[in-house]
Amino acid sequence: MRATLMYGAGDVRIENVPDSVIKHPTDGLVRTTASCVCGSDLHPYGSMKREDGPARMGQHESSGIV
Repeated sequence: MRATLMYGAGDVRIENVPDSVIKHPTDGLVRTTASCVCGSDLHPYGSMKREDGPARMGQHESSGIV
């Protein structure tokens, strides 16, 4: 699976990450068909410290198939 990760201010990378798995009975998997970067993802883009990364971007702005 590919994900967009922010490592620090201005340092955004697209990388391969492990596939998500169901760990709890209340979990669900979504096959993402479209996503975007939200404005709240852009706030740390200019100020995120390297020690706070990596953080995934666009996790809450997606649509797909459950």
